Amino acid sequence: MQTLPEPSKPLKNLTILVACSASKMVELAAGLQAMGGSVLPFPVIEAQEIEDKGLLDRALGSLNEYAWIIFTSVHGVRFFMLRLNERVADAETHILPKLCAVGPATAAALKEYGCEAALVPERYLAEGILEALDKYHGGIRNLAGSRVLLPRAREAREVLPETLSAAGIRVDIVPCYQTVRAQMDDAALQRVRDAKLDLMVFTSSSTIKNWIEIFGRELGTLRMAQSTVAVLGPVTAATAELFGKKAEIVPNRNTVAALIEAIQQYYSAR
Repeated sequence: MQTLPEPSKPLKNLTILVACSASKMVELAAGLQAMGGSVLPFPVIEAQEIEDKGLLDRALGSLNEYAWIIFTSVHGVRFFMLRLNERVADAETHILPKLCAVGPATAAALKEYGCEAALVPERYLAEGILEALDKYHGGIRNLAGSRVLLPRAREAREVLPETLSAAGIRVDIVPCYQTVRAQMDDAALQRVRDAKLDLMVFTSSSTIKNWIEIFGRELGTLRMAQSTVAVLGPVTAATAELFGKKAEIVPNRNTVAALIEAIQQYYSAR
């Protein structure tokens, strides 16, 4: 007779690949291990500062000209604030315009630097930011003629700046960091290659793309097809579908806590 998993340990005897940045790994791994899962860390991306900070420095020199600074990631906050503190002696939070954070983790990152987000959307993605700005201003076109600063990764989705620009808003896209593929040693890669993966967790489109790049399209897509896949939000889910996999687990909020909860609910129901 098959032994059922303990109610509090729905991931018991399951091997889980967690593909994310090092900053998310601690919380994710702890949450999955608490449910009895055996976590196989796969830190496929890392954030690095960009070499050419010319655009960022020019933006920092004219912060009083912006109506909003929109932060779409924790990394954006960190690299922006680090450069601000390097360039502006005794930087005070009152020199900043209104701040928008894409979600609670990004808002918390701002608080670590003594800043408060004036706006956090209900949906933690670009479309949610647009909805929140529209509601805040009684119509996004009421921001026409204003300047908005968007410190972000070198490569990112264009839906936010394109929609703002179409509404007559001047958007300054300022790369302040870049995401690169993390280096993994041969032994770690072999462990992943040899493992039977019951669940694969991806926290961004980049983690999926890097997974495919590392293992090749044929093997990479095969392993995804053979596993249950959990992703952090609809954008990452759409990327999984580009590689032929419909994610079984997509939380209704783009947070690590919501992802852990969605995984728990999925396996507890089984």
